[in-house]
Amino acid sequence: MSVVGFRHLVQLGPDHVRAALRYCARRPHHATYAAGWLTDGGLLESPRTPRAWMFADRAPDGEVRGLVYVSDTGIVLPIVDDYASLDGLVEIGRRTPTAIRVIVGERDVVAHLWRRLSKLGFSARISRDQLGYIVEAADFTATSDVTLTRASDAHLDDIVEASAAMAREEARDDPQSRNPRLFRARIHERLGRGRDFVIEHERHISFKCNVSALSPIGGQIEGIYTLPAYRGAGVGHSGTCAVTAWVLARAERAFLLVNDDNTVARGLYEKLGYRAVLDSRTIFVA
Repeated sequence: MSVVGFRHLVQLGPDHVRAALRYCARRPHHATYAAGWLTDGGLLESPRTPRAWMFADRAPDGEVRGLVYVSDTGIVLPIVDDYASLDGLVEIGRRTPTAIRVIVGERDVVAHLWRRLSKLGFSARISRDQLGYIVEAADFTATSDVTLTRASDAHLDDIVEASAAMAREEARDDPQSRNPRLFRARIHERLGRGRDFVIEHERHISFKCNVSALSPIGGQIEGIYTLPAYRGAGVGHSGTCAVTAWVLARAERAFLLVNDDNTVARGLYEKLGYRAVLDSRTIFVA
C-alpha cells in the first residue's frame, strides 16, 4: 500500500503491535484473524505468507480502537468500534477500487461500509451471511477417532482440487478459471506454514482444513471440506474435532465461520461445543 495514512486510519507500525493485541483481546470473537497476523505474521510481511497491511484507528493516548486488515489480493477485514474508522477504507476504495475485492466482518459493520462503497459504484457478485462460532477448552469434550496428517507438498494436488471444489460449492466461484497458477502457488505457499491438515484414504484425501491464524487469543479454522464421496460417514465430524483439539492445545479458543443457512455444518459444530457469537457477512465484489 503506497499510502500509509488515511482518514482515521494509520498503517500499524512495530511500536503499536502491543496496543493492537490489547484491542484484539478485548474483542476476541471479532479479532481472531487479526491477532494471528499480529502474532505470527510479524509486521504482516513474511516471505512465507501473502503480503498484507494492518491499519489502526488510534485514540489520542495511543490505544487502538479499530483495526483494518487489507491483503494484497483485496481481502478486507474491518474490526471497528466506531463507523468513522471506515472512512479510511472508503478512501482506499475511491483511490484504488481494485484494492477491495472481498469484505469479511461483523454484519452491521460490513453493511455500513457497503452502503458507502455502493455510492462509489461498487457492486456485489455474492453476499453471504455467516455466523462466527467459538469453542473454548472448558466446553470442548469431544474426542476424535482419527489422527490428522499435516499436509505436505505430496498433498498439494489434492488440496488444490478440493479447495477449488469448495469455492465452487460455497461461493459459486471457480478460482481455477481465473488464474490457476496463482491459486496453486498461494496454496503451496500456505502449506509452508505447517497448519494445513488432511485425512487420507487410499492415497487420496477425504477431508482437509487449515488454521489460517493462530495466537494465544485464538485460532481460526478455515477451509473445512469433506469430499463428496466421504460425506455421511462421520469424516467431517472427526476431522473438525481433531483440528479443534489441535487449536485448543495452543490457544484460548477456536473460531470458525459458517454460512448461516448451512444447517448441517452448524449442527456438527454445535455437537462439538461450538456456540454462535458473531453475525458476520462476506461480500465478493463484482
